[in-house]
Amino acid sequence: MLAGCLPAITMGQRSLNPEVAQMQQNAQGYLNQRDYANAIMLYNQAIRQAPDNVSLRRDLAYAYYLSGDINKAKEIIDPVVASDFADEQTYQVAAAIENVLGNFGKAKRILNRGLEKYPHSGLLFNSRGNIYSTGKSDKSALQAWVDGIKADPAYAMNYYSAAKAFHAAHNEVWALVYGEIYVNLEQHSARGPEIKKLLIDAYRALFSPGKNDQLPAFRNDASAGSGNKNFEEIFRNIMLDNAAAIRNGLNTETLTMLRTRFIMEWNRSYAARYPFTLFAYQNKLLQAGYYDAYNQWLFGAADNSQAFGLWIKNNAENFSGFEKWRKNNPLHPALYDPRP
Repeated sequence: MLAGCLPAITMGQRSLNPEVAQMQQNAQGYLNQRDYANAIMLYNQAIRQAPDNVSLRRDLAYAYYLSGDINKAKEIIDPVVASDFADEQTYQVAAAIENVLGNFGKAKRILNRGLEKYPHSGLLFNSRGNIYSTGKSDKSALQAWVDGIKADPAYAMNYYSAAKAFHAAHNEVWALVYGEIYVNLEQHSARGPEIKKLLIDAYRALFSPGKNDQLPAFRNDASAGSGNKNFEEIFRNIMLDNAAAIRNGLNTETLTMLRTRFIMEWNRSYAARYPFTLFAYQNKLLQAGYYDAYNQWLFGAADNSQAFGLWIKNNAENFSGFEKWRKNNPLHPALYDPRP
């Protein structure tokens, strides 16, 4: 399924009357249940009553796409994407259809047109990355997802895709940063457990030397400082300097100790130079007394589900307070956040 495609009801260039809007909503319900026949039937009937509505035709094309009738999906979407009323999701669906048909160049051109019209669309940058990824252009795909984060910091799927790509490329710093942002933005996503497991794997990889890694050079200069190191180098060095926190192994408790030391050092020495909403958010949790609970939520189930269940049982009041706090204090990534 296309990431981020088709929220409950989205209107085209004209509002729908209540009956047609209800028909569209019902069709969306069938689509969510993978009952494509009923969804297609309802979308067709809705279009007969509102033939100029873009969202209905786009949704119908998407239903045909999901049902496997790609040629019919293309027939429906082509005049819509060529119109002046095409919205972000129209470009997304049209590009996905061309991609499935093997028309990679046309799919990219459609997304380029969409991004000219919607230059801050995280959705379209994500689609561009996905198309590059299916074409095995991993570097271009990652760049598209990073560009999407820069253009629309609140759009979650680019963090998800970028975290996985950075982890695959053995860049654990950005895998950790973007993975943690993703699970905060989409707290109830089915992808959450996957990324929480990725975070643990990335921390383990961060502390596991690769075959080409070398020990730090021996220097007889106790005053050597961080110099002109960039964000990524500073992140890695603070973590490695506090490796004693995981001397008994890497688990939720030792990760909590490690990350507590990290955020305290970051705030003391680097927060002014590299303001970052994720680290400011962690500091707020620390000050509110919920940082342990946050780390349990982040790593506990992925690390050891039985130990996590026992921790919840023994800390029910604190965890309940954390969940209420989190609901009232969501993470809001900003344009000024550091980028790769």
